[in-house]
Amino acid sequence: MTRHDEPMPSQRPDEYDEKGAMRPWRPLPARRTRRLTSILSGRSRRAVALTWLLAWVCEGAFAQGSPVPRTSQCPLTSFTAPPLFHPNDPRVFGAKCDGVTDDSAAFQKAINAGDVKVAAGTCLINKTVTVRVSQRRLECAPGTLLKRTVSDAESMFLYDAGNGALIGNSIVNCNFEGANSPEPVIDFQAPGHWDIPVLTRGNVSNFLFAGNTMKQFFGQSFFQTTGDNGGSGDRVIFNTFMNCPLYGPAFVGHMNGYIGYNRVMGCMAGIENDHATDNTGGNILECNKITASNGASGNITGGVQGKNTNYSGNIVRYNLITGKNTGILQKHEEGGRDAQYIGNSCIDGCRVKGNP
Repeated sequence: MTRHDEPMPSQRPDEYDEKGAMRPWRPLPARRTRRLTSILSGRSRRAVALTWLLAWVCEGAFAQGSPVPRTSQCPLTSFTAPPLFHPNDPRVFGAKCDGVTDDSAAFQKAINAGDVKVAAGTCLINKTVTVRVSQRRLECAPGTLLKRTVSDAESMFLYDAGNGALIGNSIVNCNFEGANSPEPVIDFQAPGHWDIPVLTRGNVSNFLFAGNTMKQFFGQSFFQTTGDNGGSGDRVIFNTFMNCPLYGPAFVGHMNGYIGYNRVMGCMAGIENDHATDNTGGNILECNKITASNGASGNITGGVQGKNTNYSGNIVRYNLITGKNTGILQKHEEGGRDAQYIGNSCIDGCRVKGNP
C-alpha cells in the first residue's frame, strides 16, 4: 500500500462547494498528495484541519463547550451536526427503550431503513448492530442512553466496509454505557474486556463521531481497525470518554484523521498500528484534555507501538494533559519513527515519556 509519511489533506481544495460543504469524497492520487504535502506549511495544515471540521456546518449547531481554554490554537467551542434524512425512531420497529428489553433487533431494522433519531429513554443494545452502507446517520435526543449489560467481547455498532468502502456515516449526541469496566477499574485480566461500542472495520472514511459520551468500555470506545487500509478523514470531536482503561478513541491503519476537543478521563487517545505496512500519516490530535481517574491512567500518543512503524506524519499538538498518572507517550518502543509533538501542556504530575 502507498504510505504517506507527512500530514496531508484528504480533500482537494476544490472539493468544497461555494457554501463550504464537502463534495463527495474521493482519495487523492499518491503523486498529488506528495506534491501538496511539500507545499503545505504548518499554518496551512492547521487551516486544512479546521476546514475538515467546518465542512460539517449544515443545520442545528450543538454547543458542547471546549475541554481546553479557548486560544488561537484551539478556537472552536461547538460543532454542527449533519442533517438527518427522514429519520426513524427504533420504536417504530419495535424498540421499547425501557432499560429492560434488548432493543438490538429494532435498532438493526431502523439502521437498515435509513437515518435514525432516538428519542429519550434507556435502550439496551446487547447484540451487534451492523452497518454496511454509506451516509447512514444516527443521532440521539437529550435523555437517551444506549446501554450494554453483557460483556462478551462484541460491539454495539459495527461499520463494516467489507471489500469496498463506507463514506460519510455519523453518530452524534449519544450517551453510551458499558458493562465491563465499572468504577473503580476492575481486574485487567477479567474476561470480556474487548467490548468496543463503535467499531469501524476496513475502509471507513469521513466518519463523524461527535458530542457523544462513552463510559465503562474496557479496550476501546471508538476504534478504527483491521487491515492495512483503515480509511481516511474520520473526525472524533467534542466527545467525553470515561473509565475505558486502554483507549478511548483509537485509529489503526487510518490516514488524515482528526481527534480533537475531546475530554478523555481514565483512557488513552491515539494511534496504534499493528504492522509497519498499515496506512498512517496526516492524523492530527489536538485540543484534547487528558486526565486520569479511579486508578486508570490517562495518556495521549501519536503512535509508539508496531515494529518499525513510521508515525512521523502524525501530529499531536495543543493538548492539555494534567494530573497524576497522566502522560504523553512520545518515544517509539519498537524501532519505528516518532510522531510530531508540538505545544502540549503536561502539568500537575503529567509525565512526558520519551523524547522524539
